[in-house]
Amino acid sequence: MNKPTINPGSEQLQSRWLNVCVDVSKQTLNWAFECDDKGRLEEGIVPNANTAIPAWLDQIKARAKALGFTHAQVICEPTGGYEKRLLKLARQHGCMTALVSGESVHQMQVVQNNDTGKSDWKDPRTMLLLAKWGKTLTDRELTSRWLALRELGAYYDRLERGCTQTKNRIHKTLLHLCSELSFKKDWLFKSRAAGVVLELYGFNPASMLAPGWSRFRERLRRRKLYHSTIARLWHDAQACELCVDDELWREELSAQLREHYADLRLVQQRMQACRDRMIGLLEQLQRHEETRLQAHPGLISPFLLARVLAETGPLNEFASVKQLLRYGGLNLRPRQSGSQRGQDRQSKKGRARLRHVLSQAVLKRVVRGQLYGEYYHGKRAEGMCGAKAMTAVARKFLKLLYGLERSATTYDPQRVFACESATRAAA
Repeated sequence: MNKPTINPGSEQLQSRWLNVCVDVSKQTLNWAFECDDKGRLEEGIVPNANTAIPAWLDQIKARAKALGFTHAQVICEPTGGYEKRLLKLARQHGCMTALVSGESVHQMQVVQNNDTGKSDWKDPRTMLLLAKWGKTLTDRELTSRWLALRELGAYYDRLERGCTQTKNRIHKTLLHLCSELSFKKDWLFKSRAAGVVLELYGFNPASMLAPGWSRFRERLRRRKLYHSTIARLWHDAQACELCVDDELWREELSAQLREHYADLRLVQQRMQACRDRMIGLLEQLQRHEETRLQAHPGLISPFLLARVLAETGPLNEFASVKQLLRYGGLNLRPRQSGSQRGQDRQSKKGRARLRHVLSQAVLKRVVRGQLYGEYYHGKRAEGMCGAKAMTAVARKFLKLLYGLERSATTYDPQRVFACESATRAAA
C-alpha cells in the first residue's frame, strides 16, 4: 500500500515545522518561536553578521529537533535588503524560509495589542500569529540566470530614472541660459546639430552673436547644418539677447550644460549595454529551455520581454494566472458594503516595477489597428478612463504571456480574442 504523500504547502507538513520569526535590522536580529502547544515562547537577540548567524542557525536546528520538529522555518519581513543575508544563510543551512508582509504585521499588531506602537521585540510575536494562520509569502529563490536578469532589470530602471533626471537638468539649464530657444526635445537630445552647437558655443547666445552673422553661418555650414536651422538659431540668440544677463554667469551655465550632456551620453551608453546584456540572458534562458516565450514583432520586443521576465521570474512557478496577477499587484480590490458598491480598484500590493514595465510593453499595442487597439478603444468608448483601460490591457497581456508559457504554443494573433468553445468546436 502506497504511503500518502504530503503537499509541501499543506497544514500536515507545516505543523511539523518550527516557525522561527525574526525582526531584522541593520545590526541585530530579534527572534522568537513557540516551543510547545501552550504558546510558551523562546526569544533572543543575535547580531546580524555572517560570523554570528550560522552558529545561531545550528542552535535553532538542534532545538527544533529536540522539540520533535522535522525542519526549522525562518520567517521575516522584507526590510530593504538587510534580510537577504539571513535568508540566504538559512537556506544554506537547510532551513525553510518565508516572508510576511510588513503591512500585515503592522495591522495585526493593532489587533493583537490594541495600540499602534512599534517595537522590535513585539514584531516576532506578531509574525508567529500570522504564520499560524498561514499568512506567509513565498520566498522565491531564483537561479543564476534569473537572478542576474532581475538585477539587470533593476539596474536599467535606475538608469532610466537617471536619464530622465539628467534631461530635466538640461532643460532647466537651457531655460536660464537660452530662454528663447525654440527647438523641441527631439532636436535637443537626438539631433547631430544640437551636439555641434554645444561643442562650438555651449548654447551661449552671446558667444553665438559675437562673431557676426556671416561668420556664424559659415562655421555651422562647414559642420553640415541646414540653412533653416542656422537661421533659426540666430533668430533665437537675438531674442535671448533682449534680456541681458551677466556674462560670467552665462559661462558657468554653459560649462554645466556641457557636463550634463556628457552625463547623458554616459547614461545612454550604459543603458544600451544593459539592454544588450538583458537580451543575451534572455537568449540563454531560451536555449536552456528555462522559458518558452519568444519575442514577436506584433506582440513584444526581445528587450521588453526580458524586462517582463526579470520581474516575474519563471512563469511556470505560478500555480494560476490569478496568483501571477496578485504577484504584480494587478488583482482587483472590491469596495462593497451592504447595498452600496463602489468601484473596483487595482490593489497595487505587488511588484511596482512589473506594472511599470507592462505599461511600456502594451503602449504600442493599444494604437488602432494593433493587437489591443479595438479592445482599448472599446473600453474608452464605454466610459472607462485611460489609466483603467491601460490596466485592463496590461492584465490581458500578462494573461496572454502566462498562457503562451504554460501551453508551449507559438503566438497566433488570430487566437488572442477567439472564443475557447468555438475554437474547440472548430477543432
